Amino acid sequence: MKNNIEIVGGFFGAIAKGDMETAGNLLSESVVWNQPGNGSISGKKSGKQDVFAHLGRIMELSQGTFAIDHVDFLSANNELVVASIHFIASANGLNLSMKGIDLLKVEDEKITEVWLFSESITEEDNFWTVLNNSNS
Repeated sequence: MKNNIEIVGGFFGAIAKGDMETAGNLLSESVVWNQPGNGSISGKKSGKQDVFAHLGRIMELSQGTFAIDHVDFLSANNELVVASIHFIASANGLNLSMKGIDLLKVEDEKITEVWLFSESITEEDNFWTVLNNSNS
């Protein structure tokens, strides 16, 4: 039986390698993804299919450059795991590089809910909204 930090670490590792099968196996079918802000990609995504469509849209908008390039640490408090991260993306001459905190809830060895927090949600919203508008 894996502990919650191993599960979340495995999820981030799979995402970093582009291993969507492994990442998907670590998500609950009814996972809820809470994307912060008021931008074009913000809002609640419900269910594994909706979450993968959302992640696919992020990769499409960033021309495949979005990455969590560093996980500073993972820490658990019962079913909750926090990840201190740094993420990057660039497209159409725009660059995004910032710290974030991801909070993940793990139940029965599956990630059931994700809340994301960005260092500057206004900057992140602007980045994704400009890319979304230029790709519409």
